[in-house]
Amino acid sequence: MIELKNVSKFYGEQSQKIIALNNVSVTIEKGEFTIILGPSGSGKSTLLNILGGMDQPSQGALLVDDREISQLSKEELCTFRRETVGFVFQFYNLIPSLTALENVGIAAQLTHTKMKADYYLNEVGLNHRKFNFPSQLSGGEMQRVSIARALAKEPHLLLCDEPTGALDSYTGNKILLLLKQASEKLDRAVVMVTHNAEFAKMADKVIRLHDGKVVSVVKNDPPQRLKQEGAV
Repeated sequence: MIELKNVSKFYGEQSQKIIALNNVSVTIEKGEFTIILGPSGSGKSTLLNILGGMDQPSQGALLVDDREISQLSKEELCTFRRETVGFVFQFYNLIPSLTALENVGIAAQLTHTKMKADYYLNEVGLNHRKFNFPSQLSGGEMQRVSIARALAKEPHLLLCDEPTGALDSYTGNKILLLLKQASEKLDRAVVMVTHNAEFAKMADKVIRLHDGKVVSVVKNDPPQRLKQEGAV
Protein backbone atom coordinates (compact mmCIF):
# COMPACT_ATOMS: atom_id res chain seq x y z
CA MET A 1 0.00 0.00 0.00
CA ILE A 2 1.10 3.56 -0.79
CA GLU A 3 0.14 6.24 1.68
CA LEU A 4 0.60 10.00 1.79
CA LYS A 5 0.21 11.37 5.31
CA ASN A 6 -0.41 15.10 5.75
CA VAL A 7 1.93 15.97 2.88
CA SER A 8 2.61 19.62 2.05
CA LYS A 9 5.04 21.00 -0.53
CA PHE A 10 6.32 24.58 -0.48
CA TYR A 11 8.50 26.44 -2.97
CA GLY A 12 10.31 29.75 -2.47
CA GLU A 13 11.15 31.81 0.56
CA GLN A 14 8.71 32.69 3.34
CA SER A 15 7.81 36.07 1.86
CA GLN A 16 7.07 34.55 -1.56
CA LYS A 17 6.19 31.00 -0.56
CA ILE A 18 4.14 29.00 -3.06
CA ILE A 19 2.06 26.19 -1.61
CA ALA A 20 1.94 23.42 -4.23
CA LEU A 21 0.36 20.83 -1.91
CA ASN A 22 -1.46 21.56 1.33
CA ASN A 23 -1.87 18.79 3.91
CA VAL A 24 -2.67 15.99 1.45
CA SER A 25 -3.54 12.52 2.79
CA VAL A 26 -4.46 9.70 0.37
CA THR A 27 -3.90 5.95 0.00
CA ILE A 28 -3.35 3.89 -3.15
CA GLU A 29 -3.77 0.13 -3.12
CA LYS A 30 -2.04 -2.59 -5.11
CA GLY A 31 -3.98 -3.45 -8.25
CA GLU A 32 -5.85 -0.14 -8.11
CA PHE A 33 -6.21 2.24 -11.07
CA THR A 34 -6.27 5.78 -9.67
CA ILE A 35 -6.91 8.99 -11.60
CA ILE A 36 -5.85 12.41 -10.30
CA LEU A 37 -7.98 15.25 -11.65
CA GLY A 38 -7.72 19.00 -11.26
CA PRO A 39 -7.13 22.24 -13.13
CA SER A 40 -3.67 23.50 -14.06
CA GLY A 41 -1.78 24.57 -10.96
CA SER A 42 -3.82 22.37 -8.63
CA GLY A 43 -0.79 20.26 -7.59
CA LYS A 44 -1.30 17.16 -9.75
CA SER A 45 2.26 16.93 -11.11
CA THR A 46 3.76 17.80 -7.70
CA LEU A 47 1.78 14.96 -6.15
CA LEU A 48 2.95 12.56 -8.87
CA ASN A 49 6.59 13.62 -8.40
CA ILE A 50 6.40 13.00 -4.66
CA LEU A 51 4.79 9.59 -5.18
CA GLY A 52 7.64 8.68 -7.52
CA GLY A 53 10.41 9.86 -5.23
CA MET A 54 11.43 12.61 -7.68
CA ASP A 55 10.56 15.29 -5.15
CA GLN A 56 10.45 15.36 -1.37
CA PRO A 57 7.59 16.73 0.76
CA SER A 58 8.24 19.84 2.83
CA GLN A 59 6.04 18.34 5.54
CA GLY A 60 4.41 14.96 6.08
CA ALA A 61 5.41 11.49 4.94
CA LEU A 62 5.22 9.11 1.97
CA LEU A 63 5.02 5.45 2.98
CA VAL A 64 5.27 2.47 0.62
CA ASP A 65 4.52 -0.83 2.36
CA ASP A 66 5.17 0.93 5.69
CA ARG A 67 8.59 2.14 4.53
CA GLU A 68 8.97 5.91 4.88
CA ILE A 69 10.28 7.01 1.48
CA SER A 70 10.45 10.66 2.47
CA GLN A 71 13.35 9.86 4.85
CA LEU A 72 15.58 8.01 2.35
CA SER A 73 19.00 9.25 1.28
CA LYS A 74 19.65 10.29 -2.34
CA GLU A 75 21.22 6.90 -3.08
CA GLU A 76 18.29 5.05 -1.51
CA LEU A 77 15.81 7.21 -3.43
CA CYS A 78 17.60 6.35 -6.67
CA THR A 79 17.24 2.65 -5.87
CA PHE A 80 13.57 3.15 -4.97
CA ARG A 81 12.84 4.87 -8.30
CA ARG A 82 14.75 2.26 -10.27
CA GLU A 83 13.26 -0.82 -8.60
CA THR A 84 9.78 0.27 -7.50
CA VAL A 85 8.48 2.97 -9.84
CA GLY A 86 7.71 3.10 -13.57
CA PHE A 87 7.06 6.41 -15.33
CA VAL A 88 4.99 7.15 -18.44
CA PHE A 89 5.06 10.72 -19.75
CA GLN A 90 3.03 12.65 -22.30
CA PHE A 91 5.76 12.84 -24.94
CA TYR A 92 7.12 9.28 -24.82
CA ASN A 93 10.86 10.08 -24.27
CA LEU A 94 12.00 7.22 -26.48
CA ILE A 95 15.60 7.03 -27.72
CA PRO A 96 15.30 7.70 -31.48
CA SER A 97 18.35 5.64 -32.47
CA LEU A 98 17.00 2.47 -30.80
CA THR A 99 14.26 0.14 -31.97
CA ALA A 100 11.10 -0.40 -29.96
CA LEU A 101 12.57 -3.64 -28.62
CA GLU A 102 15.83 -1.94 -27.61
CA ASN A 103 14.00 0.96 -25.92
CA VAL A 104 12.08 -1.53 -23.77
CA GLY A 105 15.13 -3.71 -23.25
CA ILE A 106 17.09 -0.92 -21.57
CA ALA A 107 14.58 -0.78 -18.71
CA ALA A 108 14.58 -4.55 -18.31
CA GLN A 109 18.39 -4.61 -18.13
CA LEU A 110 18.52 -1.84 -15.53
CA THR A 111 16.39 -3.78 -13.08
CA HIS A 112 17.41 -7.33 -14.10
CA THR A 113 13.79 -8.38 -14.59
CA LYS A 114 12.97 -11.96 -15.48
CA MET A 115 10.67 -11.21 -18.39
CA LYS A 116 12.16 -10.28 -21.75
CA ALA A 117 11.47 -7.01 -23.53
CA ASP A 118 9.48 -8.72 -26.28
CA TYR A 119 7.10 -10.12 -23.65
CA TYR A 120 6.05 -6.61 -22.65
CA LEU A 121 5.88 -5.41 -26.25
CA ASN A 122 3.51 -8.31 -26.85
CA GLU A 123 1.51 -7.27 -23.77
CA VAL A 124 0.89 -3.85 -25.37
CA GLY A 125 0.15 -5.38 -28.78
CA LEU A 126 3.35 -4.28 -30.53
CA ASN A 127 5.41 -7.43 -30.97
CA HIS A 128 5.04 -7.05 -34.75
CA ARG A 129 6.65 -3.57 -34.55
CA LYS A 130 9.57 -4.45 -32.29
CA PHE A 131 12.24 -3.76 -34.91
CA ASN A 132 10.82 -0.37 -35.89
CA PHE A 133 12.42 2.89 -34.79
CA PRO A 134 10.33 5.59 -33.07
CA SER A 135 10.20 7.62 -36.30
CA GLN A 136 8.42 4.67 -37.92
CA LEU A 137 5.71 4.49 -35.26
CA SER A 138 2.51 6.46 -34.74
CA GLY A 139 1.97 8.56 -31.61
CA GLY A 140 -0.19 5.86 -30.07
CA GLU A 141 2.39 3.19 -30.86
CA MET A 142 5.19 5.25 -29.33
CA GLN A 143 3.11 5.70 -26.19
CA ARG A 144 2.54 1.95 -26.01
CA VAL A 145 6.31 1.40 -26.30
CA SER A 146 6.83 3.82 -23.40
CA ILE A 147 4.28 1.89 -21.35
CA ALA A 148 5.99 -1.41 -22.20
CA ARG A 149 9.30 0.15 -21.17
CA ALA A 150 7.83 1.20 -17.81
CA LEU A 151 6.26 -2.23 -17.26
CA ALA A 152 9.52 -3.98 -18.14
CA LYS A 153 10.93 -2.69 -14.86
CA GLU A 154 8.16 -4.71 -13.17
CA PRO A 155 7.36 -1.74 -10.91
CA HIS A 156 5.02 -1.89 -7.98
CA LEU A 157 3.84 1.62 -8.87
CA LEU A 158 3.22 2.93 -12.40
CA LEU A 159 2.92 6.74 -12.63
CA CYS A 160 1.49 8.33 -15.76
CA ASP A 161 1.62 12.09 -16.38
CA GLU A 162 -0.98 13.07 -19.01
CA PRO A 163 -0.16 10.00 -21.16
CA THR A 164 -3.08 10.65 -23.52
CA GLY A 165 -2.59 14.42 -23.83
CA ALA A 166 -0.86 14.29 -27.23
CA LEU A 167 -3.20 11.67 -28.70
CA ASP A 168 -6.57 11.75 -30.44
CA SER A 169 -9.58 10.59 -28.43
CA TYR A 170 -9.75 7.10 -29.98
CA THR A 171 -6.06 6.37 -29.38
CA GLY A 172 -6.31 7.96 -25.94
CA ASN A 173 -9.06 5.51 -25.04
CA LYS A 174 -6.85 2.61 -26.14
CA ILE A 175 -4.04 3.84 -23.90
CA LEU A 176 -6.47 4.26 -21.00
CA LEU A 177 -7.69 0.68 -21.43
CA LEU A 178 -4.11 -0.56 -21.57
CA LEU A 179 -3.26 1.15 -18.27
CA LYS A 180 -6.45 -0.19 -16.71
CA GLN A 181 -5.50 -3.71 -17.84
CA ALA A 182 -2.00 -3.25 -16.38
CA SER A 183 -3.48 -2.57 -12.95
CA GLU A 184 -5.80 -5.59 -13.16
CA LYS A 185 -3.82 -8.21 -15.07
CA LEU A 186 -0.36 -7.39 -13.69
CA ASP A 187 -1.65 -6.35 -10.24
CA ARG A 188 0.11 -2.98 -10.31
CA ALA A 189 -0.86 0.26 -8.61
CA VAL A 190 -1.39 2.65 -11.54
CA VAL A 191 -1.77 6.40 -10.98
CA MET A 192 -2.67 8.65 -13.89
CA VAL A 193 -2.78 12.46 -13.98
CA THR A 194 -5.21 13.86 -16.53
CA HIS A 195 -7.32 16.92 -17.34
CA ASN A 196 -9.94 14.69 -18.98
CA ALA A 197 -12.82 14.29 -16.53
CA GLU A 198 -14.44 11.74 -18.85
CA PHE A 199 -11.78 9.23 -17.85
CA ALA A 200 -12.76 9.44 -14.18
CA LYS A 201 -15.60 6.93 -14.39
CA MET A 202 -13.17 4.26 -15.65
CA ALA A 203 -10.93 4.47 -12.55
CA ASP A 204 -11.16 2.50 -9.33
CA LYS A 205 -10.45 5.70 -7.41
CA VAL A 206 -10.62 9.39 -8.38
CA ILE A 207 -8.66 12.01 -6.42
CA ARG A 208 -9.64 15.62 -7.18
CA LEU A 209 -7.25 18.44 -6.35
CA HIS A 210 -7.80 22.18 -6.21
CA ASP A 211 -5.27 24.77 -5.04
CA GLY A 212 -3.05 22.03 -3.64
CA LYS A 213 -5.78 20.44 -1.53
CA VAL A 214 -7.69 17.19 -1.92
CA VAL A 215 -11.31 18.23 -2.40
CA SER A 216 -12.69 14.71 -2.89
CA VAL A 217 -11.71 11.05 -3.07
CA VAL A 218 -14.31 8.89 -4.82
CA LYS A 219 -14.30 5.14 -5.34
CA ASN A 220 -16.18 3.80 -8.35
CA ASP A 221 -17.81 0.53 -7.33
CA PRO A 222 -17.66 -0.87 -9.89
CA PRO A 223 -15.78 1.37 -12.32
CA GLN A 224 -17.29 1.73 -15.78
CA ARG A 225 -15.59 -0.49 -18.32
CA LEU A 226 -14.29 0.68 -21.65
CA LYS A 227 -15.64 -1.09 -24.72
CA GLN A 228 -13.28 -3.72 -26.03
CA GLU A 229 -13.25 -2.03 -29.44
CA GLY A 230 -10.85 0.38 -27.80
CA ALA A 231 -8.50 -2.41 -26.77
CA VAL A 232 -4.94 -2.39 -28.03
